[in-house]
Formats: sequence, structure tokens, C-alpha cells
Amino acid sequence: MGPIVSLLEFVVDSCRTEVKPVIGSVVYCDLHYGWAEHSGIYVGNGKIVHLNGKGRVEAVTAKQFLKGKSGYNIYVSCKGTKAVGSAEVAKRAKNRIGSITDYNFILDNCHEFTTGCILDEFPNSNNFLWMLKHEVNRHYGADNWRFWINYYHDKPFD
Repeated sequence: MGPIVSLLEFVVDSCRTEVKPVIGSVVYCDLHYGWAEHSGIYVGNGKIVHLNGKGRVEAVTAKQFLKGKSGYNIYVSCKGTKAVGSAEVAKRAKNRIGSITDYNFILDNCHEFTTGCILDEFPNSNNFLWMLKHEVNRHYGADNWRFWINYYHDKPFD
């Protein structure tokens, strides 16, 4: 996805109502001004479990998830206007906290980790957001991605 597509997505999303993730929702934000994305699993209490750029699985707040990224929104897996997720997927993500992998931006990244939580398959070959979105659609029935909160809003992340 490129920056123009990201800008269009931002405009469309800004017209939609915001949605709060549920336990096990897949979430993502833009990196590098729309040239890449970063993903993770919402596990409740305002925490997202993700594979960071150093290869460590950690639980972070929404603000920490966005820190240092070019994205302003965290997108949430949805079916219609409701967030979708899975408690089992959240449990798998939490069970991996503290684990370390040989991180590679292309071949062993956050999307592979997030998909692994869905499939319970580590490693796997789902290294791109479009592959992750396909699995989210297959397993959750997600048909769109809505934003949780816009970084520029004054209200805090939950």
C-alpha cells in the first residue's frame, strides 16, 4: 500500500464511527507513511501484544504501539460496525510475551507473529498485511477495518 492509498483510507475512516477493540481483535497501524504497516493482537486492559522491531514479543499500550510510527490511527478488525476477536487468539498472544525471534522486516515480522496467534502456527508464511487480513477474514469473518482512535483526538486511548 502506498501513501496515497493510506491518505484515502484515512479520509474514509475519518467519516466512520470509531470502534473499541474486543479481546483478540487484530489491530494495525501504518509505518513509513503508508509504505508498510505494523500489527498485533488486542488482549484487553488497553494492551496490545506485538512483535517489536528487535524480535521480542511484548505487551504495550496503544500509545506505545504507535510511538515512532508514521500512522495516526490504530485499525481494528470488524464485521460490519462491530469489532471482532477471539479469546483463544488473545491467550496465544499473551503466552508468547517475552519470547524472542530472529526478527526480519520481510521474512519474520509482526504480521507473521499476529497470523501465528490466529492460526496457532509459528512460524508461518504470512509476512504481509494483505495475507494477515485474509486470515482475519477467514477466521473472524471480518469484512472491514475501522479505527480505534485517531492520534490527534484529545480523548485518551482506553
